[in-house]
Amino acid sequence: MLFFRRLSLCLVLISILSSVFFVSLFTKYFIRNDHHHYHKYRHENKKQSNSEILDESLSFDELHTNSIQIGNHPLALYVHFDLKGAAPKSSYFEKLFPLLHQWGVKGICMEYEDMFPFDGIVSSIKHKQAYTKYEIKRINQLAKQNQLDVMPLLQTYGHLEFLLKLDEFRDLREDIKYPQVITPCINKTYTILYSMIDQYLELHPNIHYLHIGHDEVYYFLTNPACQEFQRLTGIQTQYDLFAYHLNKIVKYIKQQSPNIVLFIWHDVLQNLNLQILQKYDLINLINPVLWSYREDIQVEGFVSGSQADLFGQYQILWGATAFKGATHETATISDVKHYYENQISWIKQLQISLPTKWKNFNGVILTGWSRYDHFLSLCELLPYSIPSMLFSISAWYQQFQNLPQDNLIPDQLLDYVQKQLECSTALHLNVQDHLSMKPIPKCKFPGADIYESMILLSRLWNQVEEVESFVKKYVTDLHIKYNYIHVKRGEECLERLTPVIYSLKDFMDSFMKSMNEVFPPEVAIEWLETYFMQRFNSINKRYEFIRRTIREQKSWLVRPITKYRQSVEYKIIICDKYICKYSYVNNCCIIEQQ
Repeated sequence: MLFFRRLSLCLVLISILSSVFFVSLFTKYFIRNDHHHYHKYRHENKKQSNSEILDESLSFDELHTNSIQIGNHPLALYVHFDLKGAAPKSSYFEKLFPLLHQWGVKGICMEYEDMFPFDGIVSSIKHKQAYTKYEIKRINQLAKQNQLDVMPLLQTYGHLEFLLKLDEFRDLREDIKYPQVITPCINKTYTILYSMIDQYLELHPNIHYLHIGHDEVYYFLTNPACQEFQRLTGIQTQYDLFAYHLNKIVKYIKQQSPNIVLFIWHDVLQNLNLQILQKYDLINLINPVLWSYREDIQVEGFVSGSQADLFGQYQILWGATAFKGATHETATISDVKHYYENQISWIKQLQISLPTKWKNFNGVILTGWSRYDHFLSLCELLPYSIPSMLFSISAWYQQFQNLPQDNLIPDQLLDYVQKQLECSTALHLNVQDHLSMKPIPKCKFPGADIYESMILLSRLWNQVEEVESFVKKYVTDLHIKYNYIHVKRGEECLERLTPVIYSLKDFMDSFMKSMNEVFPPEVAIEWLETYFMQRFNSINKRYEFIRRTIREQKSWLVRPITKYRQSVEYKIIICDKYICKYSYVNNCCIIEQQ
């Protein structure tokens, strides 16, 4: 019995020792094999594209942790929404704000203009589809839920067209002819502006930052009241007036909210000398935002010399780039590469200036303009410009800052943006891509249907041009005017026109549907009337004429078909003290005094 116990114990010990031996052997093999595979991976990885390395080596969180920075200097990136044109429904922000947070954006700059729900003495200035107070609070709540700071932007000097265009505020214009700039020479100006400021602060009780505009102030001391104002104040120059007005606005806001940080645009401020800045204590009261939307910002005066040094003396300095609305007034297609180059130029400048003269620089506003001003046409639509927005945001990621440019957007960045927006194929970068044979990307970002519609329309207009070049050979304006047509050629024209007309009508239906999901219906109507209807009506008029005439025309006029107005030589037009005799024969107007 004892023998069997000892034998059993020996077998257990042998089993344990064997297990230890095999575990040790397996561990050595595993480590050696893993070490071999690690070196093999490193060797093979050299053959991989940078985008594949980026995907494998960086998790999503790692990519976005403190990634918006220059060197070791973190930057706050805010996205600007210009709501004076094509302001989306508040529900659109529910879909967009989570993406902004996901992309590393720190905050939003909301320029409401007439979309703010003003009441009281300025209730008449608000848009008929202005956001309600509830919607403003909802937008603020959505921002907070997505860890986005809110910086409202309220113009308080120039760009007050939405206020000064109305007859009741006409007397507050600095130049009575132009409703852009408010005059500081009348006390009522401050009654109005303070009311607007109060309402902004009331609906934004917890903000850290407020932007008060002050850009593009073109008119000074031209209001009739300014003569007496100058006598009382001793102000004689436009820059003294600018500083006086700015100081009054800033001090009023500081009385209501002492800890708020105030920003203004730099373009007029840069003309103030140190003496004026010190006189009104502006270096301590306000913080400039240097704006430039060029592909090369080196041409700007603020990047070098005394201007650059002076901007370095403010407590805080920010910059402003653009992702839309900054190429020309009626741009409907985003030049993504232009906006990307704008970011790169800023990054290169900051890599030079941050360690030296601009140690106070700590934020960037990525602007997205919807109109050049209140009276002008819509620019690129916000949903269409989401790819441009993300390319511009991503350019600031440290991981992408030092990649070789070669006059192109790097492949790694192209791949990243395509994946983030869940697009089926490569995104388009300009109108040339839209007109090329590249497939139209099917994406899943908010408003992607509008993006696809804009690409489709570019191609449709290209087809229209080709068809029109054929049709206008055989059906001219003269044919339409005198109901005169070549039936056989008309049939050939109709054959080419019909599919184009149907495609344009289909576009209108799908565009309206997509737009109405994002915007109030009036936005789609304004856009179509600005950029679509005139051209569509022209080609549709020719189409309807051909369709009707080849069916109805059975006989034709004897030539000449044009009429010579020999019996009536002049049409008399009486205007004030003058008579304009329009000559049908000479096609000119002869002016005679009564």
